[in-house]
Amino acid sequence: MVIVRNKWGLFGINLLLIGLLFILFAPAYNLITFIDLLFYLSFFYLFVGLLLWIIKGGFFDAITYSFRKVTNRVAKNKDYLDDFEDKPLPSQMFKKKFAYFFLFQGAILLAALIVLLVVYYQG
Repeated sequence: MVIVRNKWGLFGINLLLIGLLFILFAPAYNLITFIDLLFYLSFFYLFVGLLLWIIKGGFFDAITYSFRKVTNRVAKNKDYLDDFEDKPLPSQMFKKKFAYFFLFQGAILLAALIVLLVVYYQG
């Protein structure tokens, strides 16, 4: 699954999106409002990236397998063609590059956020 090949291009698109949101919805046009919007977007990317990283690490595989096994044994209408062991586990649903994509965008936006915070508090 290819999201965007140029990570830096998407960083530019993210900054344009933040700028557009800043122009359209900001109650006051100051640097702190822009920093707030940048924080919200970077937090979203980091949250999704860390969640995907945990899933890809196999944390939920045992839980998912156990629930499938219990559901298979307890189900009243058993489907004998549906084997729970053949279904992919959550860690097999996507590639690691997908999680790294979100982590990279979140880290770069966080770095921009820190630079803007330094500029804000220096002035």
